[in-house]
Amino acid sequence: MLLLALCAFLAPSSFAQRGKKKNKKNKDKEITEAVTSTTAGDNEPNWPKGRNKGIAKEKYALLIDAVNNEQFEEAIAPLNWIIENAPNLHADVYVKAVKLYSGLAKKAKEDGRDSEVIVNQDKIAEMYQIRIKNGLVEDMNDIYRRFGRDAYFYWKDDTSKTDTLYAHYKKTYEMDKDNFPRAQVIYYADATGKVYEKEGMTLEEMTTIYEDLKKYVDIRVAKEQDQEEKQKWKTYVQEKIGELELVYFPKDCNRITDLFGEKLKANPNDTLLINRVVKLMADNGCTKEPLFLEAMQAFYKLTPKNAIANTIGQLHMQNGDTDKALTWIEKSLEGAGDEEKAKAANTVLTLSKVAYKDGNYTKARSLAYKSAEMGSPSVAAEAYTFIGDLYMSTYKQCMQGDNIVQKRAVFLAAYDMYARGGNASKMASAKGQFPSKEDVFSDSKYKVGQSLSVGCWIGTTTTLRVK
Repeated sequence: MLLLALCAFLAPSSFAQRGKKKNKKNKDKEITEAVTSTTAGDNEPNWPKGRNKGIAKEKYALLIDAVNNEQFEEAIAPLNWIIENAPNLHADVYVKAVKLYSGLAKKAKEDGRDSEVIVNQDKIAEMYQIRIKNGLVEDMNDIYRRFGRDAYFYWKDDTSKTDTLYAHYKKTYEMDKDNFPRAQVIYYADATGKVYEKEGMTLEEMTTIYEDLKKYVDIRVAKEQDQEEKQKWKTYVQEKIGELELVYFPKDCNRITDLFGEKLKANPNDTLLINRVVKLMADNGCTKEPLFLEAMQAFYKLTPKNAIANTIGQLHMQNGDTDKALTWIEKSLEGAGDEEKAKAANTVLTLSKVAYKDGNYTKARSLAYKSAEMGSPSVAAEAYTFIGDLYMSTYKQCMQGDNIVQKRAVFLAAYDMYARGGNASKMASAKGQFPSKEDVFSDSKYKVGQSLSVGCWIGTTTTLRVK
């Protein structure tokens, strides 16, 4: 009976011990399976020596399990142990670490905890750096490109990281130009501009980098066999570099023309492009550039408004092309109201004065007459006075021959124009140059009040009067 009782007491204890051993074996098996399934096909982990080997296996399994189940907070402790005690364990540790901190950053952003977003993004960068430091990289170029995909969005608005971003993309570009991604060309260009803005490089240095990137894009476009990819390099990368040049480089008319001249020719119906060119050139004092006139004419085709036609006319006038200027100003009068007509009349009168300065008196007078017809009474008065001034200013070349009456006919014609303009003082001035009574009476063929031809370029008729 005593023997039976002793056996009964000892049996559960023995079974328990065997159960414990069995559970420990199962746990070791689970850890091994978890680690093996993750590293299958990769190199065997660099397990530490001694008792830390078992701990490392356990921590690695916990890390894998937590990350795979998106239990990111629970994954931090085993990750920290590995980084402190076995930092060169396996590349997969850092793959999991990036996933861990990316998940935490995403959750923090969703919850509006912006400061934690930044902390987690910095941890992602740290994981890449530790991985590289410990040589857990088969393809260094790939690692740099991988981090470059996210680094821009982490740090593009953080001025304290501007130099870091620039250095990263510069190194990535220099390491493997043949495979530098499209997006990272843009990130590199933007980071370069940001460094220039904070006076971290000269304009010449920034220009060199941008020119090199543009050449690189041209090479990639030429090399691409896939038409869709080729188009992406053209439309996305080339255009974005152009936009960044306008952000960071001093606004220069030649640069704007270089960036948009060919684009405008190729896309004359692109409303957004046209508006952009017009605004850029107007804002930066480039209205005298041929491209501005070209853009305005394209703008008119899309939006045929009188005000635009008038502006185009004035641009042609600015260039000294009075014929084209008049054509556009006449376009601006189609269905125009009184206010627009008055504005156009002033422009035509200005054209008239330009023609006079060019020595084209006939054209100047013709434009002045047109201005008088188009404009208000005040504009008409100014136009007729201007014609009178034209006659007075050319009296020397028009006082031909020896006949005093005929020589003074130019002043009579000028008086007529001043009278139409209602300019009393100039009428008096012209009248002071009329022939005298003696001049008229001394020649029997003249009589006060008769019609008198005015020669020279004036080619009109007037009425004979005396002082």
